[in-house]
Amino acid sequence: MTTVFDVCSDARRIAYGSMSEQINLAGANVIAGATTIPMQLDVTGITPGSIISSGLNVWYVKSVNGQNSSVSVIPGYDNAPQEAVTQGDVIRIKPRVTDFYLFSLFNDEMRKLSSTTSGLYKIGAWTANVEPSYQTYEVPLAAIGMVNLLRVRYRLPGTPDVWTALNPSYYNWQATPTGNRVQLLIDIPSGTEIEFTYKSPFTQATSLTDDVVADCGLSDSMTDIPALGMVVTLLRTTDSRRNQIATQGDPRRADEVGPATNLSSAAAFERDYKARVQDEYARLIQRYPIFMGV
Repeated sequence: MTTVFDVCSDARRIAYGSMSEQINLAGANVIAGATTIPMQLDVTGITPGSIISSGLNVWYVKSVNGQNSSVSVIPGYDNAPQEAVTQGDVIRIKPRVTDFYLFSLFNDEMRKLSSTTSGLYKIGAWTANVEPSYQTYEVPLAAIGMVNLLRVRYRLPGTPDVWTALNPSYYNWQATPTGNRVQLLIDIPSGTEIEFTYKSPFTQATSLTDDVVADCGLSDSMTDIPALGMVVTLLRTTDSRRNQIATQGDPRRADEVGPATNLSSAAAFERDYKARVQDEYARLIQRYPIFMGV
């Protein structure tokens, strides 16, 4: 099982390698929207005006209480959601990138991979008993977001696993005022079932614990792609930040890290990203060939 958190962690490791960050641990359970965060470890290094985060939470630090190892915060900073925290959860201190931002980048990748430019998609299917009178089949709610049918096949009557695929010219997908439906243009024997396989956009994640395969619709072979795309954005953002005139926290060490170095790294990762997208696009075409009318 690969979760959204796993993908976000991969992106952080690829972008920043083994660079360590200061962390702390929640000293107690904290309700969503709390303005005081107790810490297990010493609060040295946490300063007013800094950012701390845990999960999708991002807090702005107002003050630090060293006597009871707690910090006063403004929750929901950077438009982040406000969630409960469990005792012992990791809290990142002045993180290079928050999990909330990585989570947002992951959902951006889900939209990007679903675009016509990338050409990837989620595969789903449903089965129905053959309707011999009108040969029409309602599209279930789970498949309402489909953009096309990949395959329609029916099981031969009396057999457990012998299927016959229909030529795409034998079926038609229609949108009606009462809902979407598929109409077959050929009679199928009654007493059996028909299977519809469709493609649809990938599903947006709702939490860091979502399974990228079961919940978001990626295939097992695609799980490495979102992290590569996220790294491209992270590296471009890094170079953009270093080039800000008002920012002096990222010195331009010309003899060590020249201008646009991160952009060059981003371009290299983008080539890998595009190559992997094309690999998976070719895999999908091999699995579900495109039929062209003549």
